[in-house]
Amino acid sequence: MGSFFYLFLFLHPERPTTATTVPVVPGETVGPEVGAWRSFFGAQKLHSRWYERCSTLAIIAILSLGCRGAAEEARTERADRGLSSGESRDPSTDSRVVIGFGVIAGNDPGVAYKGYQPLMDHLTAHTPFLFQLRLARTSDDLLRYVEERMAEIVPVGIVSYLEAHIQFGAVPLVKPLNREGEPVSRSVFVVRRGSPLRNLLDLKGRSLALGSFHLTLSNLIPRHELLRAGVSLEDLESLEHFDDDEAVAAAVLEGRFDAGAVEDVVAYHHGEKLERLYASDPLPSAPLVIRDDLPTRVSQTVRDALLSLDFHQAEERQHWDERVRYGFAPAADSDYDPVREIVTRLSGSCAVGCHSSVELEAVSSSGHSRSN
Repeated sequence: MGSFFYLFLFLHPERPTTATTVPVVPGETVGPEVGAWRSFFGAQKLHSRWYERCSTLAIIAILSLGCRGAAEEARTERADRGLSSGESRDPSTDSRVVIGFGVIAGNDPGVAYKGYQPLMDHLTAHTPFLFQLRLARTSDDLLRYVEERMAEIVPVGIVSYLEAHIQFGAVPLVKPLNREGEPVSRSVFVVRRGSPLRNLLDLKGRSLALGSFHLTLSNLIPRHELLRAGVSLEDLESLEHFDDDEAVAAAVLEGRFDAGAVEDVVAYHHGEKLERLYASDPLPSAPLVIRDDLPTRVSQTVRDALLSLDFHQAEERQHWDERVRYGFAPAADSDYDPVREIVTRLSGSCAVGCHSSVELEAVSSSGHSRSN
């Protein structure tokens, strides 16, 4: 029977019940690190016609008859040992239900893979499911993955979550802890070291870099803080939006802008070259999001596995991405009501399109979400 099994695999390379090892387009499963690169750049899978494989098939069929027993036992032993030690289990030999975990690839998909794959290994080892990465280009892609069931869990910004909650009933699963062990984040205005700027009022007549319109900590919250400080957008010499927080930091470091606003994690990474001009009050950290129709058994099992990460053992997870390294806390939709209030407050003072495409009248926690 073993030879016929291998024949079937070659004649039918797409197996719906088993995870594919190497991804080919954004949203597909991720196995080895090279898969992250191929997924991001949309490489095309090349399938030979079955009759072009006949010589290979014949060799495999013959060899499998005599070598199957010892090799299969050794493979099973390695898989079990790897799972218990936290190593990645080979997805091509694992028939468990696959749960997709979406992340933004950024400028270097390899970095995203290295930072998040350890979390996939943890979840695979502590749940009955097989977790695999789905790389995306933007946060909009991540939300599309969830809405279209290409991924079950994605980390998104708060404003993006509020939009997804309205559009297709997304709900928060957990929220990450920061390096102090608190489930909060801050928006930070940064300047180059040696800058004469000392407070937000000093930004009048200066240039400012912000994140894209859908970002919370590098666009929505900075605008709110400027309003509170008595600085209008018209008071600025110039204002420009960038795709992400790293691009904002780079614009300030290169001297193209006097100041910028970024998430506190990014400000910390550039602490040797950038100074903090001002930090906002803490806000709940951006959640990991799921659909509201994900079975309770699945969501609860995954939540428990995420909450089992001990903050005090974060030093052992230095190779993890910082946004998941320190562990998680429970999250609820009501945690993000303060951001809803800020959106509502800014609606009367911002120009159209300055903060988000969120429908303000539907952002309240009592609003109804579209069902799937």
